[in-house]
Amino acid sequence: MPDAGAAGSASDAVDVLVAGYASIDVAFRASAPPQAGATATLQGPVAPAWRCGGCGPGAAAALARAGCRVGLITWLGDDGEGRACLQAWTDAGIDRRGVVVASSQASPRSFLFYDPAGSATCYYHPSGSATLRLNAAGRDLLAGARALAVTVGPAALTEELLAARRSDQPLAWNVKADADAFPLAIRRRLVQEAAVICLNRDELPFVAAALSSSAPGEVDERALITAIVHGGGGFVVVTAGAAGCRVASPGGMVVVPANPVQVADPTGAGDAFFGAFVAAWLGDAEAAGAAAAAARYVTAFLQERAAGETET
Repeated sequence: MPDAGAAGSASDAVDVLVAGYASIDVAFRASAPPQAGATATLQGPVAPAWRCGGCGPGAAAALARAGCRVGLITWLGDDGEGRACLQAWTDAGIDRRGVVVASSQASPRSFLFYDPAGSATCYYHPSGSATLRLNAAGRDLLAGARALAVTVGPAALTEELLAARRSDQPLAWNVKADADAFPLAIRRRLVQEAAVICLNRDELPFVAAALSSSAPGEVDERALITAIVHGGGGFVVVTAGAAGCRVASPGGMVVVPANPVQVADPTGAGDAFFGAFVAAWLGDAEAAGAAAAAARYVTAFLQERAAGETET
C-alpha cells in the first residue's frame, strides 16, 4: 500500500506528529435513540453531507490552524471521498507523508445518530484501516518531530510509535474508551509516559482501570483524576462539554469554563480541543492557559458548525 506523498521534502521536520484513524463522517438527527425492535424517525436532510472526520485528522487540523507544523499518520481508501480528504489536509498545511492510501479499497465510514437529548450513537466501519502500521515515511516523520500525539488507532501501530519515540519527545494522549485500540498494557504505558492526557469525564474509569490495584474503583470524579495524575505525573485534562474542563497536575487542579454553543452535531469537538490544547502547551502556555485557548478554539469550531447547520 503506497503512502500518499508529501506536502514537503523528506527533510522537513514537524512540530507534532499525530496518529489515529480517519473516517468519512455522516451525521443524522433521530427522533429517539436506537433500540432493538423499534423504529425511530430520521430528521433533517434525507442524505446529510459527509465530511472528513476521525480523531487523528481532527486533532491535526486544530494543530495546523494554530500554526503548528503537523504530520499525520492514518489510513484511507482510494475513493473519491478519500482523495477529497487528502486534498483538504494538504490545503490545511498538514504533512501527509504518513498517510497510507490503499488501492481499490473504500475509506472508513462513521455513521452518527444524534437523539433529541444530544447523545450520539456511532456505527464505524474501519474498512482496512486496522492494517495501518508505522512505515518508512512515518518513521522519518517521528524521528524529526518535536512531539508525538496519539489518538485512537490500531493497537499495533500505537505500540510501534511508543517503541520508536525518542526519550526527549513529549507524548500527548487523546483518550477514547476503545479497549481494542487501548488494551490495558498500552493504557498503563500511556498513563506513565504521557505529558498530557486529554479525556472526557465518562472516560475516567477506562483510564483509571489501567492503574495499580491500589487505584480507586467506582469513586468520585476528583479522586479518579487524582489517581491518574499520580500514575504518571503529567497534565490530565478532563472535558465536560458546556461545564468546561478540569486541568490537573501534581501541583493541583483548576476548572476552566467553556462558552456553550448550541449545535446539533458536535462531532469532533473533543479532538479539536485536544489539538488546540497541545498547540498552546507546546507554545509554552501554562496548562490552564492552554485549556482556555483550547476552549476558545472549540467555541469557534462549533460556531462554524452551527452556521453550516443553519445553511442546510
